[in-house]
Amino acid sequence: MSERIPVLVRVRPATEAEQKDRNVVKCSQDRITVNDKTYPLPGYGPDVSSEKIYTDHLMTLVLQGISRGINVGILCVGQSKSGKSHSLASPSSAQQQGLVALTADSVFSHVEKQHHFVGVSYLNIYQEKFTDLLNPADQDIKVKSHPNFGQYFEELSEIHVKSKPDLMRLFDQGNKVRKILELEQSIPGTKSHVIFKITCEHKTKEQRLVRSQIFFFNVAGLNHSKDHDVSNSLASLQSVVLESGAAKRQTGHVGSKLTQILKPLLDRSSYLGVIGHVSASSQSLGVTTDTVNLLMKFKDIEVEPKSRTLDPQELIAELRKRVATSRNNIMSHNNSGKLPKEDVAELESSMAALSAVKRLQWPERERASSLAEESRRQTLADKGVLEWITETTVSHTSSSVLLLQRDKDKMLAEYKTQRRTVDTLKGELQSRITTHTQLSEQPNQSEEVLQESLEGIHTLRDQLKTANERLKELKRDVKDTQDKLRTERSGDPQKEGEVSGNFTLTMMMKRDELNHLKRDNKLFLDEEKERVQSEADQEVAELRLSASQGSPALTLQQITALQEEHAQARAQLSHLALHVQCLQAENEKLSETVDALNSVHQECMKMMHGTVFSLAAYSTAVLRKLTANKS
Repeated sequence: MSERIPVLVRVRPATEAEQKDRNVVKCSQDRITVNDKTYPLPGYGPDVSSEKIYTDHLMTLVLQGISRGINVGILCVGQSKSGKSHSLASPSSAQQQGLVALTADSVFSHVEKQHHFVGVSYLNIYQEKFTDLLNPADQDIKVKSHPNFGQYFEELSEIHVKSKPDLMRLFDQGNKVRKILELEQSIPGTKSHVIFKITCEHKTKEQRLVRSQIFFFNVAGLNHSKDHDVSNSLASLQSVVLESGAAKRQTGHVGSKLTQILKPLLDRSSYLGVIGHVSASSQSLGVTTDTVNLLMKFKDIEVEPKSRTLDPQELIAELRKRVATSRNNIMSHNNSGKLPKEDVAELESSMAALSAVKRLQWPERERASSLAEESRRQTLADKGVLEWITETTVSHTSSSVLLLQRDKDKMLAEYKTQRRTVDTLKGELQSRITTHTQLSEQPNQSEEVLQESLEGIHTLRDQLKTANERLKELKRDVKDTQDKLRTERSGDPQKEGEVSGNFTLTMMMKRDELNHLKRDNKLFLDEEKERVQSEADQEVAELRLSASQGSPALTLQQITALQEEHAQARAQLSHLALHVQCLQAENEKLSETVDALNSVHQECMKMMHGTVFSLAAYSTAVLRKLTANKS
């Protein structure tokens, strides 16, 4: 039996600037009025919690989806800063939870006593480009579909989670990455779509797989409809809604990345809930009306989800049988010299499906999850934000730190590019010098050829000199920015206030600062080693060039001086190596001392708590005795 999807309106609190505005929205449990026009949509005012909305409209969808293997979509639409992110995320008040946290409660309470797998992914769409918010590397993310497993993503991280805290940790970390993208790549969060996905699978007593995917959509602000990409994406959204409604209108509109993911949820076989977020202020009347009109289009959609289970082993056996049949058919035609196109296409399709099914098996996904976790930590470390993203106690970093980190990353990328340019020029110069040396050793070689070769060498020398000067400038800029970043991190007043008097947090911050310093120093040493080696190679090439040009031989005194210089350099190098070893040993000892201090501190805290408890117990006993004596 078909049923209408839940569609409702949530009104955010008025801002300070809107306090004097006329209120154009009135809501009740079954209708909402916008500027005296009434719509049959449930409305919730600013004082209503996300838990109330979840319990009234969404919890049944989620639980039915998990238990019956049906996909669920929760769509948040509305203007920028209308409360969409607030609805999804947990507010600052520990007594309230957002829709993601409430859904996580439902997921784990349902599957905790069953053999299950829960994985999460987090996706950002900006200018029709996917970005993985758990691992913001430059992956080529693609949306794929499997007839049995449904929609899945290639090159998108899926992290295996075993509890609600694990799930919420990744959700919060993805939100931090989104904030960094806004600063680092100038991606305005209000103009991007965000999709958080929970994949929940469990097995029945008959060992059949029940698979449900729960999608949370935070759609770009409707007030950005003048932006080309946002406009196209929102038009595509309205198009697929009209095509999925009762009228089944065909619009022919070109799809977008957002609707590519959303459309399978509108095929009547999935559950969908839509929350429109609006402001009651008269200043926002236009976009509020647009939001409510969009919700009315969603209200026409009817769904008729059906339970789905499957046996992965049966599916794999069936696909293997199809692969074998196709191969046999192809082999039987092999002698004729003509390959049957249908069998080749069937073989390719079956093998691709078999590969996809194997990748979706739990052991393979757990292995992929471990690799994805390792990869994301490396990506975040390369960006210099691993500690901030993964920390759970200190939750804020000043925007100045993030801006400096962005500047440092850009400078470092430019420095690496310039480094490659310098290395290329040096390699080419050495090659030219080698070629010139060989030419000069050939008998009867013309002066014109040698002169042309020398001019090419001099031109390359000038280019290399200019490139080296630019490289030195960039190196100074990177070093200055690193110093500023180190100073800013160590003097962040917000962090200092949060950790004041807290020994554990202080230790954590100092350890983070030490790790940053180690990484920066390692990068500096690696670059210096590469530079010194490159300069040594260049000097050798220059000596060969001088020899090929007939430079006078060295005198005995010059040879002796060079040997003495070489001996001194070798002694200095040996001393430096020993110095580095000593510093490493000191560093290890310092780390051991810090760990020991931390352990002693923890023991002292335990003893202090024990002493306080004993004193409290003793005081209670004395009071009781005094009370008894008075009686």
